[in-house]
Amino acid sequence: MKAENPKKLAGGCAFRQTLDVLEGKWKFAIIHSLLQHGTLRFKALERDVAGITPRMLIKELKLLESHGILTRQAYATVPPTVEYTLTDCGRSLGPIITAIEDWGLQNQAVISGGVAG
Repeated sequence: MKAENPKKLAGGCAFRQTLDVLEGKWKFAIIHSLLQHGTLRFKALERDVAGITPRMLIKELKLLESHGILTRQAYATVPPTVEYTLTDCGRSLGPIITAIEDWGLQNQAVISGGVAG
């Protein structure tokens, strides 16, 4: 009898679960921005993540918060102030994002439609 993968037994495929949390056009860009700058207010995040609409940013931030990747701190000011900070779990994605960035730099010509490598 074939031995079961302990990662699958622990509640499903860890790889698939991770992709479910992080997939999409904007999540890595949001996490990258927070890794670079630390705590950011909504408007600063919106400026730093080029091309994202306020509505999409709100949606993605809520999803990342629900998965424990970041925290949202609202302050009772006029106008309201909201800050976002990566959790320990979110910060642990730093080496992964750095590796993806390094891979992109090393393979820029290939992924840009240039020379095959």
